[in-house]
Amino acid sequence: MYLAGDQASDMITYSKLHSQAMELVAKDDLIPQMIGAPYSSGAWYDATLAFSHRDKVAHCTFQLKGSRGVTDIAVKGGRQPGYRSNILYNMIGPGVWQLLSCQVMVPSEGGLVAPRSLMPEHKEQPQQQSGRAASCQPCQEQQQQPGQLGKQHTDAQLQQQPADEHRRWYHRLWWRQRQQQQEAAAQRPT
Repeated sequence: MYLAGDQASDMITYSKLHSQAMELVAKDDLIPQMIGAPYSSGAWYDATLAFSHRDKVAHCTFQLKGSRGVTDIAVKGGRQPGYRSNILYNMIGPGVWQLLSCQVMVPSEGGLVAPRSLMPEHKEQPQQQSGRAASCQPCQEQQQQPGQLGKQHTDAQLQQQPADEHRRWYHRLWWRQRQQQQEAAAQRPT
């Protein structure tokens, strides 16, 4: 009985968070460009649902499938004070889950994904670009600033450096093996 009540509570919580997140997705113009239109959410059994803060905060992730691709939507929702049990809160109590965050995972540099908020109050704030912090300066800008540590390297020198390191390492390895072979040959009785 407890297991069935727990599953019912999870399904109710998931459906409430999912419907609120889909409302935000419908208002966003970039998602159809990113994954293609029409789009739909993935199956409920492919979603994840977890609770924290003594079951007062729910974390939900589900897929959004479009004609050109798939992305993940990550939702965090909090509940109002009331019954301690989620099943009682959802069935008898108010059952209201307020969205705390809703993010879509967008492609970024290097095949990575970066979260982009779908919450209306976060859309006015500048988003991170390509997974970097907003105050991050690219290496080339830092190299052009006076007073930087060490010697300024060109891109060719920076690319050459690892190759030289590997070459020196293999040369030392070859030299050690050769020396060990010569010592072993000298110790053999003739």
